[in-house]
Amino acid sequence: MSLLFTQKLHGIKIHHARMPFFHSLITNMSLTQRIAITAMVCSSPIANATGLNFWESSTSNSALASANGASAVDASILATAPSSMTQLKTTTVTASVTRYQVDTDYDILGTQSSYSKANPIPAGFMVMPIDSNWFVGLAAYSRTAADISISEFRLPPPLNIRILEQARVRPIVVSFAPSVAYKMGDVSIGLTLEYQYADYLLEVDKCKFLGGCNTETTTGNTDGWTGAISATWQANSWLTLAATHRLDSQFGDSNIQFALPSITSVYGTIALTDNWSWHNTFSLSRWDGQGVTYTDYDDPIQLLKGSRHSKRYATSMEYRIGQLALRGGVSMDEAIDSFGGEDVRYRLGAAYTVNEHLTLDLSGFSENYARKNVRLNESYQVDVQNKGYGVSFGLTYRY
Repeated sequence: MSLLFTQKLHGIKIHHARMPFFHSLITNMSLTQRIAITAMVCSSPIANATGLNFWESSTSNSALASANGASAVDASILATAPSSMTQLKTTTVTASVTRYQVDTDYDILGTQSSYSKANPIPAGFMVMPIDSNWFVGLAAYSRTAADISISEFRLPPPLNIRILEQARVRPIVVSFAPSVAYKMGDVSIGLTLEYQYADYLLEVDKCKFLGGCNTETTTGNTDGWTGAISATWQANSWLTLAATHRLDSQFGDSNIQFALPSITSVYGTIALTDNWSWHNTFSLSRWDGQGVTYTDYDDPIQLLKGSRHSKRYATSMEYRIGQLALRGGVSMDEAIDSFGGEDVRYRLGAAYTVNEHLTLDLSGFSENYARKNVRLNESYQVDVQNKGYGVSFGLTYRY
């Protein structure tokens, strides 16, 4: 899996529907065998992990596991709880770029292979106070992304029958989101209008029964709208709470349809001391029945659709020593595929305040996706393990 700022949603086509014998063969397989094949196809990290959600919206959010929605450390608060932007007292601009890499190791019915993909993901945010009560913000970042490659798959000898053809699907949705927030004493309310731009790609190697293959490529872009509402409450000097509800969205064109889920998140920040903060969040992404549908791809095993909702819990801490802030956190996401499991991410980061205007951020994270393993017998199994790595650099300028 790789992620891009100009991300593109793509699909994969399975052509055994036009080969009745192959279709019958799959239908007559044992449940365990069909599960094994499904596990192989669903081995892409995002499709069987958090369901296309991408939480690494900025360098600071990445280091804090995006658990800091109740505490605005910079303008990228717009990606978590825009209502919390009222904590920023001057015009603030935050920019970041994240290099995200995912490695996948396969053992598919005795055939072992691996692949690795990486791409840079930029993002930008700006918050501007209008007066002591009104604030506006603008965000441009990606929160939906995947790059999935599926190798050709054949049944083991002596059958050696092609079940899936080689394909690639890369869906990416970029959000351009203006927000406004109003502060009333200890409570702030935020509203967000989100324009979603999707750029999609579908590559399939179509092979004839008697031999010979050619690659068919479908590309395009489409767009849609959604929104969010958020609220932040400064309960007392040491506790701040926030919540955000992002609406679902439905859009597409003649080639593809997007049905992206609603997401509800709650946040809490506890000031343990003047220099030590503890951030926590819980999110629910309603992926059951939601996802991406291609006109020319039936997706019979729900590669790009969720079969269950995904709950996410993340916790992180920040400790400030003079001009330096040290950060670390962990997050756990429920996989949305039928196999389930949890994807765990570990994060570390630091920020250095150069002067009253400029802050530099650096973070890194490591991900262990839920392992997918089905053993058919002593000789054959389907075993897929995905691991992700990322390094992010950001800067914040306060006017």
